[in-house]
Amino acid sequence: MGLFLDWGINNLSLKRKVKRRIHTKKKLKKRKEPANYEGRTYSDYLEYKLEHPNIPTTEMDTVYNNQSGPYIQTFIFENTSFMIGILHSSKTPDSMSEALNIIQDKLSPKEYNSLFSLILTDRGTEFSKALQFEVNTETGEIRGKIFYCDPQQSSQKPHVENNHLFIREILPKGQDWTHLTQDKVDLMFSHINSTPRKSLGNKTPYEVFTYIYGTEVANKLNIQKIAKDEVCTTPHLLK
Repeated sequence: MGLFLDWGINNLSLKRKVKRRIHTKKKLKKRKEPANYEGRTYSDYLEYKLEHPNIPTTEMDTVYNNQSGPYIQTFIFENTSFMIGILHSSKTPDSMSEALNIIQDKLSPKEYNSLFSLILTDRGTEFSKALQFEVNTETGEIRGKIFYCDPQQSSQKPHVENNHLFIREILPKGQDWTHLTQDKVDLMFSHINSTPRKSLGNKTPYEVFTYIYGTEVANKLNIQKIAKDEVCTTPHLLK
């Protein structure tokens, strides 16, 4: 504007021009809509159990060492402490619910209903699509109910959480899991289920499970009996 010409200063002689930064409004990320847990909360679960005391609960969870996977989807049958695991390369509702489709194909309708008709899990994103767990997406068949623990309340599904300690003895935190296969996961749970428990009167989960449901069902879930003196729950098992 020539305001400094009397002092011999012009626009070209300035070493640096300070420009006013024009602040543009940042585009806000679209907020992810929360999953709808209406009718499937933990209080709903407790009410359902009062109305259906004879239906056993199966607790479901996911355990992993690295955010990028692989992941083990775990199921524990509360009335027997018997646990199985399904290996996944992705942690999505589609992958996790597909595991139920595969299990359902292996079992008879009666066997599946006796084990998976009532599932309790946490609010992880991999379990967020409730209908995919309650309805077989391939056949449209209604196959059970799923309920969710309250936020940050893992103690509401204590059986699966406590049993993860056995997994951590064999697959310690920090260990690379890329060597895992479904056969190795099945072997691990065969040894875990063959470990005696004080809570079962020093019986093993395998013994209690097969007494109630039969050896054939355990075989269909790829779990074998391991002799007590051959049970191994250390990292050496999968080497």
